[in-house]
Amino acid sequence: MSFDRYRAQTLCESIFGCADFEQFFNTPSTTIETFTLDKNGAFALSNTLKDDAKDLYFKGCQSLTESLTNFNNKLYSWAVIKAYYSIFYMIKADFALRDYALIRHKCIYYLQAQEGSIPTTKGRTNKNRSDYSGDHKSALNYYKDLFSNSDILLSQEIEGMNAYQWVMKKREQVNYQERDFKEPNRPVFLDYINSRINAGEFLKLIDEIYNDTALVLTFQPEFAPIAIPLRRAILTKKSFDDHGIQEILTNEQAEHLDKFNPYVFK
Repeated sequence: MSFDRYRAQTLCESIFGCADFEQFFNTPSTTIETFTLDKNGAFALSNTLKDDAKDLYFKGCQSLTESLTNFNNKLYSWAVIKAYYSIFYMIKADFALRDYALIRHKCIYYLQAQEGSIPTTKGRTNKNRSDYSGDHKSALNYYKDLFSNSDILLSQEIEGMNAYQWVMKKREQVNYQERDFKEPNRPVFLDYINSRINAGEFLKLIDEIYNDTALVLTFQPEFAPIAIPLRRAILTKKSFDDHGIQEILTNEQAEHLDKFNPYVFK
């Protein structure tokens, strides 16, 4: 089965002389962990990461668009699930913009696109390796480890958890733990959002969250299901701006998103 994989992943496989992922997967972990990235490899990796970041941003925008549309239509289960996925993609996009690749082998490694960098993992022998297993946990936890001091959404907790973990737990509750979806009702943690939608104030709520630059509302549990993914999208867009990347979406992608709703910050 053939499909487009992330450029950073395929580049790293080729750097190790592997023709495909299966060959790369069978490369000994000790070979991966003693590898040092050279100048040419770092340059090539940085370029592929910028392109991957654009693709991830579109996936994040698409997920956020669908989430907000579902919220407005009171389809709350998939609204929560897609809100989480938008965060996941936006974090991975920001990871790439910061010149860090997440590389899948027998576990997930991160590799900075800098000469002399070595693939690093906490998912193989670390005592907390379960926190770094799989694409989702590894992305969220490596991001927290590396960038907690520069991400304002990691500056406060919501009910004893960091913001991304809180949204992930809500997604797991809806998607895995509860025995059914609650439609035509909703999970209790969406009562406030539901009341605003019932009052015909969904767009007003989005405006309040968007304009909450001091993050007074963002970390409040009643706003967080929408506020955290929306703010994450805004921060990732700013990261593109800070890197001088103005053309993120293709015209076709932008037109596609515009057909659905006006909420996504492009």
